[in-house]
Amino acid sequence: MDALFEAEFSPLSDSGRVLSKCGKCLRYMKHIPSQPSRLYCGTCEEIYYTPPKGTIKLYKELTCPLDNFELLIFSMPGPEGKSFPFCPYCYNNPPFEGIDNLFGASKSSGSVKLGKGAGMPCFLCPHPTCQHSMISQGVCACPECDGTLVLDPVSAPRWRLYCNMCNCLISLPEGAHRISTTRDHCPECDSTIIEVDFNKKTTPLKDGATLHIGCILCDELLYSLVEMKHGKSFSRHARHRGRGRGRERRGHSGRGRGNKKQQDPRMSFRDF
Repeated sequence: MDALFEAEFSPLSDSGRVLSKCGKCLRYMKHIPSQPSRLYCGTCEEIYYTPPKGTIKLYKELTCPLDNFELLIFSMPGPEGKSFPFCPYCYNNPPFEGIDNLFGASKSSGSVKLGKGAGMPCFLCPHPTCQHSMISQGVCACPECDGTLVLDPVSAPRWRLYCNMCNCLISLPEGAHRISTTRDHCPECDSTIIEVDFNKKTTPLKDGATLHIGCILCDELLYSLVEMKHGKSFSRHARHRGRGRGRERRGHSGRGRGNKKQQDPRMSFRDF
């Protein structure tokens, strides 16, 4: 009976495939895709649940500055599926309070104690200096909800922004070699300034120039090249908050969501 049991049910340590390093012991963990999807560290004997219903890959061997775990990229299926990086430890044990559980990290009991608001991907992380956090990759407020439009780091060559709270997608100039956020903010709407390196064969710039820096809401060229895939509108005259902190554009009165009841900033990331 023991041999039959072992044949039918292999140990957890023998399941899955080697994927990423544990930040505690620096040994490789195995990814077990069967539901609930999770990582298992055989050395520490700990389990870290991962976002369900998608593919998970190693993200350039980059590590989280908070806990030294290697970052992973989660990709939802379909051409409009979002892709986002996440730290296995932060996803199960959010280091910041007030993080919404958007993608359903399992709260079932196990060797890992999941904290309140478990399920923090990098696009919800308020870390002020990490290059993968919402603070670094957030561009402007979502026109459809109180979320933030975040740059998809692996969407090239079909670059895009996605909302970290709803299904709004914004297509950026397609075919660009590189699109990245900068540390600068638009003086008009407080959105994050982005840098676009166009393909020299398809650049819309004069004299064959390829590098352009500007705000996607206030820069005439960039605004003409963006397209909303989901949502009702993407009007530059609406009230925009750069990464949840901006103000109305000069010369235009706020409308739509700008007339909503004021929320306590401590209960959201609006004024972070």
